[in-house]
Amino acid sequence: MKRMLFVAALMAALPWGASAQVEKRVEVTKAYVPSVEGASKLAVVPDMTDTVKMRPEIDYTITPLSLQTTLATRPIRPATVTYWEFNRPLPFYLKAGMGYPFNSVLDFYASSQNPGTGYVVGYVNHEGRYSKIGNDFGVKNNSTRMFNRIGAAAGKYFGRHILEGDIYYDNRMYHRYGMYVAPDVTSDMAPGAMADYGDANIAVRFGDDFQDLSRVNFEIAIRGGMFFDHSEWPDYNDKARQTTLETHAKIARAFGRHRLAAEIGYERLAGQKALDEYNQQLIHAALRYGIEGGVVRLEVGADYYHDKVKSVEAENYIIPFVRLNLNLGTDGLCPFFEMDGDVRENSYRSLTKLNPYLLNPVFGTKSSVDYNGRFGIGGSIWRGKFDYRAYAGFSIRDNHLYWYSADVVQGSDILAAGLTMLPSMARQTVLSFNGEVTWRPASSFRTALGVHGYIYNDDETKLHNGAPAFDGNFSAHYDGRKISFGAGIWLQSTRKWSDYQLDAASGAESFGSVEVPFAADLRVNFDWKVSGRITLFAEGRNLINRRLYQYPWYPEYGANFTVGVKANF
Repeated sequence: MKRMLFVAALMAALPWGASAQVEKRVEVTKAYVPSVEGASKLAVVPDMTDTVKMRPEIDYTITPLSLQTTLATRPIRPATVTYWEFNRPLPFYLKAGMGYPFNSVLDFYASSQNPGTGYVVGYVNHEGRYSKIGNDFGVKNNSTRMFNRIGAAAGKYFGRHILEGDIYYDNRMYHRYGMYVAPDVTSDMAPGAMADYGDANIAVRFGDDFQDLSRVNFEIAIRGGMFFDHSEWPDYNDKARQTTLETHAKIARAFGRHRLAAEIGYERLAGQKALDEYNQQLIHAALRYGIEGGVVRLEVGADYYHDKVKSVEAENYIIPFVRLNLNLGTDGLCPFFEMDGDVRENSYRSLTKLNPYLLNPVFGTKSSVDYNGRFGIGGSIWRGKFDYRAYAGFSIRDNHLYWYSADVVQGSDILAAGLTMLPSMARQTVLSFNGEVTWRPASSFRTALGVHGYIYNDDETKLHNGAPAFDGNFSAHYDGRKISFGAGIWLQSTRKWSDYQLDAASGAESFGSVEVPFAADLRVNFDWKVSGRITLFAEGRNLINRRLYQYPWYPEYGANFTVGVKANF
């Protein structure tokens, strides 16, 4: 139908078409249906950068606001680092024990610490030995020996600094059990008589601990003491006393690899009563410079001493100080060289600590001066499990103390022996050879070995010095979670002291010698941690029952042990 209409219309238009001389013919056979052909996406990534930049204009104001806080920092300080020479477990510690032959031990500490304020501690120490010991003449005199100390210490923190004080009293009691007097001899000297010494001290210091030298560290300290002698001695009514006043100041600072330190001190010793004619002044100054590099670690300096004893010309000493360690690129081989020395006063108090059986009272008119040098190698191998140190040493000892005993004889008969000990002074030179080894195959187990040999030159005095030509030690220790134990043996070659002899019949004087045998002291210790607070312990000494001597004529205990408990509460 559509086709017929379209043709009719076309025929009607023909006249106009003919006149225009245009002829067109269109034939439609079906209806028109539009369609869109498929398209493929072009492999082009468009640039998504926004080139339009917005710059808004904002008008604003700031209102300040103060915030009040209460935050305050408090430094955390080490609990065990103090100036004073005592162990300070926290907060309470007790060690108590007894043993055979009858002996006792007691250590008690009670302390408290506030990291921001300070600390306070009180302590009691005791060691006692009560059983009689037979001397070298087969006689058992009173041989009680006892050491007691009671004291207190406190510290107050002031920022990086600390103010510390310590006050304590020591009592040392001995009996002259090594003395011998023949039965038919009358003597004012009573065998077994007591030697009793008291020592009261107070000390104060203010300053740093010299651990962090990136800033200036300093300290100022003063100590005062009173020494008492309550010994039993014939016609000893005017008991000797001695006062001590000591002060020193120290400063140190590090500058990168460099370090400087200086110290100055003054000490005055004064005798009283039986020693009122003696006093001594000692001035000490020291300077140190240190540097640490890649190969060399060096510290050098010197110590100066001015020593003045009453009625004796003053002495001046300069002692060099050197610490040189070389780094060759391996921990297993580290050469070193050391040089040092010191000056030790020989006041009555000091002499009683070296030998409690000395003649009462004695005050040395000269100080002992040592010049020491050491060189050798050391190192650590096997990942730090094995450490060693081998070195040779040389010492010059001016005014060295030679202790000798005094005896009374009549021909070949001994009337009295071991009456007293007396010091003599002379120069001594010592050459030593030393080896020390530590092995730690595991964190809970370690062993140690030390061997030392000495060559003495005593030509100046011809007196025997009582020192060994050889000593050594070997020990092993295991520290477990519940059980700890250790064992060790300490060896010493034979030793000799000179012995002054007076013949009661002729009045002749001569020097002999007293020799003690080779010493081997086997010791063991055992700890059992029953709980976190309680530990049971046992200690054994001289377990092979050797004849051991610290002083001539005075043998120590044979085999002995102590058992007890340690508690933290």
